[in-house]
Amino acid sequence: MKPLRIAFVANNKNPKLYLQDPAFIYRCQNLALALQQAGHHAELMHISQLSAFKHFDIVLLHRPRKGLVLSWQLALLKRQGCKVIADFDDLVFLPEYAAVSPGVVNGLVSITQTEKNFRAHQQALHYCDAFSVSVLPLAEKMQQLTHKPVLCLPNAVHLTWLNMQEAEDRSTRHRLTYFPGTRSHDKDFALIKPMLEQVLAEEPELELHITGVLNTDIQCRPRQLVRHPKQSFTDYAQHVAKSWLNLAPLEESEFNRHKSALKAIEASWFNAPTLATPIPDMQRLQNAGAMLMHDSDSWYYAIKKLQDTDYYHRMSSNLRARNLDNANIEKHATAFLSFYKTL
Repeated sequence: MKPLRIAFVANNKNPKLYLQDPAFIYRCQNLALALQQAGHHAELMHISQLSAFKHFDIVLLHRPRKGLVLSWQLALLKRQGCKVIADFDDLVFLPEYAAVSPGVVNGLVSITQTEKNFRAHQQALHYCDAFSVSVLPLAEKMQQLTHKPVLCLPNAVHLTWLNMQEAEDRSTRHRLTYFPGTRSHDKDFALIKPMLEQVLAEEPELELHITGVLNTDIQCRPRQLVRHPKQSFTDYAQHVAKSWLNLAPLEESEFNRHKSALKAIEASWFNAPTLATPIPDMQRLQNAGAMLMHDSDSWYYAIKKLQDTDYYHRMSSNLRARNLDNANIEKHATAFLSFYKTL
């Protein structure tokens, strides 16, 4: 295949911050790096920088919204033979699920505004030739809306992490990690808070490290709770590399069923297992680092059992190698190019 020109386009409100958005980093930057490595020309840009007078073979829009200017630009690009793909990594294109979105559930945004946002995403779908999504349930929802091609392209370990090693003291310091990522996980964490307080009281060597914004109080010995501010993506990797056991609770909702197992993918790259709510994408990774927790007791007993060195070794052994098949961005780049050839 001759080298392609590909634009990865962010649609967030602030054009200065799109390269700080973890979703764009994983869905677009990571794929762009792998495609560049394969000899293609990939550009990252904000929607405000997209030009209809520049040649692209593919324009990939991350979470596009309806807009007259965008419609006009894409029409011109398509006349030049450009294929337009929209990428979604959350259930944000169906307004009927706005009420169970994390922003609404955690009181960060009104349901009226969220429905409006979701409707704008849905109305942008007709601009596109095809779609890529992060998990199979999203692919199913998208296919119910359109007869256009849909590619399920799971999240993958970031290309810049491939040569990074786990922290030297990871296996000796029993560090529980929680990475909320955004401000909308207070209620998710509340599901496991009582269990954590109990296990921290019983296991004085355990530490809980929370990296990011989380509004909660934990009853434990002061030295057992360590809070880290939200990190840049580069620095964030160093925190994940120190995880002994990662925690990924989610409230049961239709919105959360469509989320990615990214937290398990990240931790397992550093050979740390993740205790997780059994959403479908976590179920996909049961043999590659995701340990599925079905109730509060299972969270508690899993942490207790993992104190056993032999059991922990079985649960954490070779997780990085096992994820090379599930979360390999170079393989995903090949799949993306094969998908493009069918359009």
